[in-house]
Amino acid sequence: MPEKLNRGYLEIMRIEKTDEFEKKLRKLVRRNRKLKLLVDRKLGLLLMPEKPAGLRLHKIESAGIDLWSISINMNLRIMFTYAKESVILLIEIGSHDEVY
Repeated sequence: MPEKLNRGYLEIMRIEKTDEFEKKLRKLVRRNRKLKLLVDRKLGLLLMPEKPAGLRLHKIESAGIDLWSISINMNLRIMFTYAKESVILLIEIGSHDEVY
């Protein structure tokens, strides 16, 4: 995880999405409109300096790339990386089997 404190002030993180992530999210939300609210809420929690345990945030090392995963619900995961010092890049969304 990137350094959160920079020169005595809290760094503001922002979220970016890959085109593939956007495409999969649109498809999932089309089938379940309430899911968009849940995803937005969980991503809001991800931006907090102290990550709540409910995110089930954990690190995954894959081919030398540090990836992270959070749980949206019992079936849905989001995989992401810290692309730059203040950017969370959302890479993949799907079931556990689809994401891992």
